[in-house]
Amino acid sequence: MKLIKCFVVVGLCLSLLGCGHGFEGEYSAKSASLDIVNGFANALGVNNVVGSQNIVIGADYVESEGKRENYSKIFVRESGSEKYLIFKSGENEEAWKIVDDNTLVTGENSIASVTLKRIDSKK
Repeated sequence: MKLIKCFVVVGLCLSLLGCGHGFEGEYSAKSASLDIVNGFANALGVNNVVGSQNIVIGADYVESEGKRENYSKIFVRESGSEKYLIFKSGENEEAWKIVDDNTLVTGENSIASVTLKRIDSKK
């Protein structure tokens, strides 16, 4: 009986290790302000001065251009009818709005708003 309980506990622990926030994967980041810069550049005959950037979101980190930012926890928080992906590091938190299963928005109410579209899932 003790052996069965031990296997059950080990199984539960292993299943918790596999749990994530559901937004792991590679995203393409686009910004309206970057589109404006590219629009001016295109008007001057220069094509796409600033391109989109790819970002990888892991279980507890974000990678961009070879740099990794580790977080103590990444999780989903519901606030009213909205959902947010929360990046917690110590006492600090950063919230990205969840639009749908493949789209996140950061800095939504600012001129530097960035939309992230999932291009590859790590599930």
